[in-house]
Amino acid sequence: MPTWTNARLFDGNRILPGLHSVTVEGDLITAIDTADPGADAIDLGGKLLMPGLICGHFHPDFFRFTLADALAGNQLGKEMPPGVLTIMGVRNCRMLIDSGFTGYIGAGCAADIDASLKLAIADGIIRGPRIRAAGHHINTTGSVNEVRKWWQRFQEPGIDIYADGPEALRAVVREEIRRGVETVKIIGSPGHGAPAPRMKRNIARDELDAIVGAAHDRGALVRAHVCERDHILEFIEAGVDIIDHGDGVDEHCVEAMVKAGSYWVPSLTFSSMVAALGFDADGEFDRSLAAMRRLLPLADAAGVKIMTGDDYSGFLRDVCEDDPLDHELGCYGREIEFYSDFEGISTEMVLRWATGNPGRLLDDLGASVGVVAEGAKADLIVIDGDALADPRLFARPEQHLKLVMVGGETLVDRLAS
Repeated sequence: MPTWTNARLFDGNRILPGLHSVTVEGDLITAIDTADPGADAIDLGGKLLMPGLICGHFHPDFFRFTLADALAGNQLGKEMPPGVLTIMGVRNCRMLIDSGFTGYIGAGCAADIDASLKLAIADGIIRGPRIRAAGHHINTTGSVNEVRKWWQRFQEPGIDIYADGPEALRAVVREEIRRGVETVKIIGSPGHGAPAPRMKRNIARDELDAIVGAAHDRGALVRAHVCERDHILEFIEAGVDIIDHGDGVDEHCVEAMVKAGSYWVPSLTFSSMVAALGFDADGEFDRSLAAMRRLLPLADAAGVKIMTGDDYSGFLRDVCEDDPLDHELGCYGREIEFYSDFEGISTEMVLRWATGNPGRLLDDLGASVGVVAEGAKADLIVIDGDALADPRLFARPEQHLKLVMVGGETLVDRLAS
């Protein structure tokens, strides 16, 4: 029953004034600021104790697919055999833990990898983060992810699967859920790194309604890659739970997300990287970034449940030596500094996007996740240094990350060093 004392405390929503103590028993936080912390208390000496970080958009098997593969029209999720892709997922789960991330919300994978990883972690086969499992990207025939090399589609899919019509798509959703999917992923529109001839829509409204209805009937959520403003509004109205990217979000979309209780993952590190490397010929990403810099503080203040997370993949490893979206130590933490530099956005706000907000989507075990509170799951990290004044610390876990605990189990312990 460890008790940490003299800790600065971020509780998943805000930094609490003063210093505090936190006690863990089993997999739960059982006490905060007890009068008698006990003889075995561990003095943190002012270090920051907080919920483990949670990636709100994660592809565990994105690791060896590069820009060259994409330009050649190769299929994502077919670059390696399924067993190798799963091993990539095991590796990337460890990279999350070593970077201070104790959970992720799946955003799409091949070969049932999210569900398989979750089973392996639950059975103690591997140690890893808490997972909300996603599955394949659900598409319709000839949509944005199938505009080239149609002859390469085989019976065994990569990350993308295709069906048409409400009944067929309803069956696909039910099969995904049967295989362990908890968040159904739709490719809803072109945009955000998915270059393709402009289409009026990727999916018809009756098909969208069938997907959302089938998922919600079985207790699953729905997330959608959707970028154009009118599509975003339509997907929110249809009941899509998580908006991925949302490049065309405006004030009307913000209002709709607040009313519907939607989650939003803007994933702007990818946009910023593409623009900086000169791949933004028509200025689309620059315009989106400028709009988002203005909208994100307004959306947070209005109550939109924003989450950090991006398309970590090493996608630009072949053209960018220091790829900020590579699955390497500390890369995930760069988002905290990135968003903290926006006018009107504090590090405290971004930490909420990376803990308390996504934690609600991992709260499926009868206890809170992503917060420090009595009765919450003991998913905790300790950071050495003033992380609010210098958010770069989250990108340097080898120096500043001193403890990682998931469900009361210590997976990283450098407190003595």
